[in-house]
Amino acid sequence: MRFVASLVFGALSGVAAAFLHNAFTPWGLYLALTASGISIWLVGRLWGYRRYKIIAGAAWVMVLVRAGALGVGNELVVQGNSAGNTLLMAGIFMVIFVAALKP
Repeated sequence: MRFVASLVFGALSGVAAAFLHNAFTPWGLYLALTASGISIWLVGRLWGYRRYKIIAGAAWVMVLVRAGALGVGNELVVQGNSAGNTLLMAGIFMVIFVAALKP
């Protein structure tokens, strides 16, 4: 149950970051990265294990990578502009940093 909950929590955080990062440039990007980092950190605080932070972070990365790929109608949620590239790169570093913190 904890595995599924952390997977869903990380995926929802990734969806929120994907929709928010390009909304109010550059504040949407800052808010998306900060809120995602805090939400993944809270998963570890909730259950006290680093493995759940890693699961939530992996779900976050999978959602963002999928949002950056072309869909059926050639649409992109995370575009290849500076905000999108920063979200993907800084987000991956953020996930690694947050997962390395003590739970």
